[in-house]
Amino acid sequence: MKNDHTKSIKTKRQKKRRSDKKVMTKEASLLKFMRESRHLSMRRVAPILGLSEATVNHSENGRRDLNDKLIKRFLKVYGYSWDQFQLMVAGVVEVPEHLRSECIDIINRIDDSKLKTVKVFLNTF
Repeated sequence: MKNDHTKSIKTKRQKKRRSDKKVMTKEASLLKFMRESRHLSMRRVAPILGLSEATVNHSENGRRDLNDKLIKRFLKVYGYSWDQFQLMVAGVVEVPEHLRSECIDIINRIDDSKLKTVKVFLNTF
């Protein structure tokens, strides 16, 4: 009698999901910037939007297709208008995120002893 220990293993076919593919868009990056500009976490925003944290994360990180209706939900919570969003996406209005990263680079190059002076100066604005 032949003893065959090999069994046919059925593998479950994985369903292809949009979240498996990352396609970073201007819209997704902008939504992330807008949320962060309001000092909101994904955890805090998700229940306000009526979405899961994963959906918010996937929306901001290019793992979910965005449509106008969903974007408008985000904008309402973040306090931005559709027109503001469109102008930023088109590049007509500069997204301050680029300015922020430039400022951080400059601050990182400043001597620690001079940072106090910079802080006093910035507090005048």
